[in-house]
Amino acid sequence: MKKEKVEYYTLRPNLKQIYGKKVDKKTEFKEKTDDGCVTQEFKNLTLTTNIKRETKLGKINVNEESKIVVKVPNGTILIWNENEGFIVPQYQMCTLQELKEEINEVESIYQKK
Repeated sequence: MKKEKVEYYTLRPNLKQIYGKKVDKKTEFKEKTDDGCVTQEFKNLTLTTNIKRETKLGKINVNEESKIVVKVPNGTILIWNENEGFIVPQYQMCTLQELKEEINEVESIYQKK
């Protein structure tokens, strides 16, 4: 019986670039979305988001007012969302340079086999 060569596959990364900031204990900013419904302040590794938005669902008027306070670890990457402002991403983020370095490491591991 002929022995087949084992092949390895990798999930194709999404290479879309997303604006963001890596924050630390010295990071401070105040931001708001273009529509002005979301205002944010970041200080002492705490992201405070205030939302004041009115929407209409058919004949129903919806008024949203909320305050969200998130304490984030040093070195967290926050990404910009046009509707929500800066958010903690659901997925691990990296720079293109970091991705290149990881790909080179993986290639070197599998080339040794």
